[in-house]
Amino acid sequence: MITNYLFDVDGTLTPPRLSIEKDFEEFFYNWMQDKKVYLVTGSDLSKVKEQLSQRIIHSCSGLFCSMANELYIGEEVIYKNELDLPIDLISFLQEEIKRSTYPNICHDHFEFRTGMLNYSVIGRDCSQEGRLNYYAWDKEHKEREKIAAYINMHFDGVEAAVGGQISIDIQNKGNNKSLASKWIRKNVGGQIVFFGDRTSKGGNDYDICEDIILNKDGRFFQINDQENIINILRSI
Repeated sequence: MITNYLFDVDGTLTPPRLSIEKDFEEFFYNWMQDKKVYLVTGSDLSKVKEQLSQRIIHSCSGLFCSMANELYIGEEVIYKNELDLPIDLISFLQEEIKRSTYPNICHDHFEFRTGMLNYSVIGRDCSQEGRLNYYAWDKEHKEREKIAAYINMHFDGVEAAVGGQISIDIQNKGNNKSLASKWIRKNVGGQIVFFGDRTSKGGNDYDICEDIILNKDGRFFQINDQENIINILRSI
């Protein structure tokens, strides 16, 4: 039976928004050679190319980008989804920036990708130090969890989940990472094994894990650090 290995990128194969580490890149490239490997990421294709080497990208069977709202196989675009947001959602998100008690707000709060919106209260143009500081602050104050929960409760037709260190991923209901496992189930078949760092409810990897559980055709691994994923891959 075919086994399809699906990997999140940020926080799983790479540190958040940074390039893959050299030693792990060598290990992972060698590990993936005789396997069907897919990437399932909230990032768009340009960011994937910034973080992963060309040889890893070219060795993948497919790239599910922008929360699996677009699929690339080689140079071919297999599908792309449109985004349809409630008209008052952006106003709500702008007000949340003003309401935030985090002390160092930057800019670049909205990044529209294929089929999704990546939203950040602190701003995507913050420094790496600012990213780490906000991530630590948000662990205590749970600002992103509260905003995502409010969106899910009060805005019809969309869903939100915490992603990465500073952002929230917003897309039309059902157009989440489970699109990847559903597509593979329909078009490839076999077992599905997923690796992600936000597999708990409220995280942007949760839906694909739930889909695998409901369909009983695979398993998933919560990734906490680089050593963790290396140990898991060596055991497979």
